[in-house]
Amino acid sequence: MKAIDIHNHLYPKEWMDYLEGRKGSPTLKRIGPTNMVFYYKGARLATVNRAGHYDPEERMKDLDEYGIDLQIMSLTTPSVELIPAKEGVVWAKKVNDYLATVCEKYRGRLYAYATLPLQDVKESVKELERAYKELGVKGVIIFSNIKGMPIYSPKFLPIYEAAEAYEMPLFIHPAPPVTTDAMKKASMPLPLFGFILDTTMAVTGLIFHGILESFPQLKIIHAHLGGVFPYLVGRIDDSFKSYSKDHGFSLQQLPSEYYKKNVYVDAISFHLPAMKCALEFLGPDHILMGTDYAHPIGGPERVVGFIKDLGLPEEDTEKILWKNAARLFKLDHLV
Repeated sequence: MKAIDIHNHLYPKEWMDYLEGRKGSPTLKRIGPTNMVFYYKGARLATVNRAGHYDPEERMKDLDEYGIDLQIMSLTTPSVELIPAKEGVVWAKKVNDYLATVCEKYRGRLYAYATLPLQDVKESVKELERAYKELGVKGVIIFSNIKGMPIYSPKFLPIYEAAEAYEMPLFIHPAPPVTTDAMKKASMPLPLFGFILDTTMAVTGLIFHGILESFPQLKIIHAHLGGVFPYLVGRIDDSFKSYSKDHGFSLQQLPSEYYKKNVYVDAISFHLPAMKCALEFLGPDHILMGTDYAHPIGGPERVVGFIKDLGLPEEDTEKILWKNAARLFKLDHLV
């Protein structure tokens, strides 16, 4: 049975070297031969503790060991939208070119999401088009906020228009969360609540502000089993009905209906009751396999077994492991 990992990350070494040498945020600190920590505004943002996070050859060894046939890779946070715009434009191209080189070397096993300089919308659209036409990317990674700016701001509409036109799924991944200061005050890790709430606010905002209604063919992948959306869906719908007039929201359907139609979630949870809740809400057709490789809180070594252990019919298990991803990303040679 095949396995396609749609949520995993690769840091180009050149990008890591750049962050290590710069002042301010984001920055990188090396704490061992293969161990690094990324910081943003003094908070620990991401951790590297295995070589496959930046070394494609080591990555391939891990994929073979864990029974993962194919990955769609992305640059995770900290990404290029966090640096000055002119530098971000240059680095987005460098990252996409690097990922394309890696994909070419391991053709048929590695694919990529495009990285965009999201602090410059015009350049983002240009880079999206270049990455699609020249580099063969399979989707686009969009971070949950752009240095504090909501991704449902009208300024980002051209990106969504282009993604819909090229039928490119958008992977909504955590950025340094808007709750960073609150998490620091609470002495809590950013990945615990900050990341999950940030993506949930981002995707909910895309729905409430009519982005998914305006672009009905747009496909969204919501990281980490959909944040908290599947578990708060009743409250989300009720809040929409109760507060729409206060905020000027106007939709033809309830928010949950747009989510069920346009949004996919990855299976990164490893908690059976949560997975069952997501399955009951979305059904097996909108769940994808992800590992969060190579982060320390990911689970490449256990995700395939976890999905199989759900006890679903074989056809539904295959949908989650690979068939949904093959359809969504147009991996026609696998179907």
